[in-house]
Amino acid sequence: LFEPLHQKFKLYASKGKRRPASNGPEFSTVPEVRPWQNRARTAGGQWLRSHEEERVLDRFLQSLAGDYIPLAVVVNEQMEALHILGESEGYFRLPSGRLMNDITKIAVKDLAIPLATGLQKVFKTGEELKYTSIRIKWRDETRSIQIRIRPLPGKKGQEPLAAVFVEEMLPQAREPTAPSGQVFDVSQEAEQRIHDLEQELQFSRENLQATIEELETSNEELQATNEELLASNEELQSTNEELQSVNEELHTVNAEYQSKIIELTELNNDLDNLMSSTRIGTLFLDENLAVRRFTPEIRRVVKILDSDIGRPVNHLVHTLANVDFFALIREVVRTGVEQEREVRTEDGAWLLMRILPYRVGAETVSGVVLTFIDTGTLKAMQYALSERETRLASLYRAVTVGIGRVANRVFLEVNDHLCQMLGYAREELIDHSSRLLYLSQEEFDSTGKDLYEQIRTQGVGTVETRWRRKDGMILPVLINGSSLNPEMPDEGTTLTILDLSGRARAVERTHLNEASYRQLFDTMAEGVVYQNAAGEITSTNPAARRILGLSVDQINGRTSVDPDWRALDEHGVELPGDRHPAMLALRTGQPVAGVVMGVFNPQIGQTRWIRVNATPLFEPGQDRPHQVYTIFSDITEIIESAWARARVRDEPRPPEWSIRPAADASTDQTATSRPTPSG
Repeated sequence: LFEPLHQKFKLYASKGKRRPASNGPEFSTVPEVRPWQNRARTAGGQWLRSHEEERVLDRFLQSLAGDYIPLAVVVNEQMEALHILGESEGYFRLPSGRLMNDITKIAVKDLAIPLATGLQKVFKTGEELKYTSIRIKWRDETRSIQIRIRPLPGKKGQEPLAAVFVEEMLPQAREPTAPSGQVFDVSQEAEQRIHDLEQELQFSRENLQATIEELETSNEELQATNEELLASNEELQSTNEELQSVNEELHTVNAEYQSKIIELTELNNDLDNLMSSTRIGTLFLDENLAVRRFTPEIRRVVKILDSDIGRPVNHLVHTLANVDFFALIREVVRTGVEQEREVRTEDGAWLLMRILPYRVGAETVSGVVLTFIDTGTLKAMQYALSERETRLASLYRAVTVGIGRVANRVFLEVNDHLCQMLGYAREELIDHSSRLLYLSQEEFDSTGKDLYEQIRTQGVGTVETRWRRKDGMILPVLINGSSLNPEMPDEGTTLTILDLSGRARAVERTHLNEASYRQLFDTMAEGVVYQNAAGEITSTNPAARRILGLSVDQINGRTSVDPDWRALDEHGVELPGDRHPAMLALRTGQPVAGVVMGVFNPQIGQTRWIRVNATPLFEPGQDRPHQVYTIFSDITEIIESAWARARVRDEPRPPEWSIRPAADASTDQTATSRPTPSG
């Protein structure tokens, strides 16, 4: 019934109805054009088009090796254009609306019919086809073109492809002498296409008629089945009516019993849900101290089963440690006074136990009620609070910044480091205003205004100011403050005070180091250029701008691939931008040293020869460089001197000349200073 098309993907074709053979030429209809996103997998096992692009291109180039292609289009069996090579203006256009790949839709009107006809024949016969003397209109003039359609070679299972070559016929080629291809007759080809379409339509009509007859037969069978189902449904309906009457009688009887049960059920459910929702273990004992009722939570304390209802409580086993459980129950029964204490189970859980008399009247006791409330969370919170207080006290003592708690700008608590920083004893600060630390009332007011305004709006505040130590020394400090309770600011504020005197000295040393490096960067004789990860120049020194003949505005932002460099390698051959030393260092992550190259200096209008070293720079933890710096020296004079000596010795420059020997000799005559990169 089926014949295999592709064994790997298990694709088969039906051997059922086939199109009858005819003596006339067959016409394979063009399938509906679908967007490439929704294109189904082909019978040859092809999947997404992107996976086959390289193979399509290889097949195409293999078949056209050595040919000159003015305009070529690769087309598949669905008439979809896959690749276009050459200038397509005047032959193809993109219509407005949804994007389509059908070559007959995007081709100009005069070219659509020969393309469709020729492609159908080529895919059917597998032989090359050529049409000549096709006239098309373009820009108010008539062109005479020829098209050549060649099937592309492919392996078994690959999608059939064809290449369409469109060539304009030169005036001398339009003479009727010895035509090299078939002359395209629009009327004859259109008539042949109409004939093929009529045959296809007739075949479709015959298939449609056969399908209609089959549907009519199926419809009659379904109608007979439907009548049988209707008869069965009527019988079931009568049976259902009888069952309905019986059900109504049963419902009446059930309603009477249900109304009597509902009240008891609701009361019982309310009580059970109330006891369960409290998450409190509860045990009810009657006047004989037998189990009357209990909640599931009581199983944490007493090993009890549902079948133990009515059993004396002293027959049960409890899990409480160091408690005479049954003696406490008897004591409550005897005295009528409740007992309450914290108890612990054998597995370490803490509970609050209450034993209360079960009262049925003002003076009548008819049993005992025991409740057990889990206090483990409360115990854990108490322990955590105690541990947090201990850690906070340790933090106050160990931290290397000053910490204090103030209310209304009066110190309530300070740590030892703050006392050491200010030279005051703890007693001299506690319960005293922080005004004694400020140089003036104005600084005291402005600092407090800024700090507390930030705390009020943001929850925290930071401000820099100056405090005076007890010995009179002035300290620059950074104050960070946070309110203890943002809802009630009067409860106090926690302050951390950082001594900035050490930071000021470090900043001053940093500025001095930067000035030294900048002076070296600006005065060294070698050119230095920094480029970011994209290859754009971000910084240069004066020597680099002088050697390259560019200003700061001209060189900043420029990349190595800019053609204005007119870069040459050591053989005088044009050097592409991606082979510049800086780009090689960025791409490989390795230093590039000793490269000799020439760059054009626009100020003096000549090429300058330089020796280049490029070093990549990495961010911590990154494996790709974020920038590269290049150091180069001008060796033009050395190169020219070497050439002059060669001319004196009448040594002609060979065709494949190289400046490498002269450049290598220059290393013995110059010394290169390399600055430490700051980036």
